[in-house]
Amino acid sequence: MLPYGLLTEMAKISGWHIWLTVPFFTIIAWVFNTMEVVGDTSENPFENSVNDVPLTAICRVIEIDLRDMLGETNLPQRVQPVNSVLM
Repeated sequence: MLPYGLLTEMAKISGWHIWLTVPFFTIIAWVFNTMEVVGDTSENPFENSVNDVPLTAICRVIEIDLRDMLGETNLPQRVQPVNSVLM
C-alpha cells in the first residue's frame, strides 16, 4: 500500500517525481525492517545468547561472593569469556 500512497503524493509535486517513489519506498521499507530485526533480537534479554545479559557470569560472581562471606575456601572459578563473549 505504501508505494501507491507515495505515488499519488509524488504526482502532486510534478510528473517526473513519480520515479522517486521507488527509492523512497526502499528507504522507508528498510527502516521498518531494521526496526523489526532490532526488536526481535532484543525481545528476550535473558536467553543467554551473544547480545543478552550475562546471567551465568553474574550468578557465578554472586555465588563466589556468598561462599567467600561464609568462609569457604573451595570457591568456583569465575566464568571466562569465550571468543570475547561473556555468557
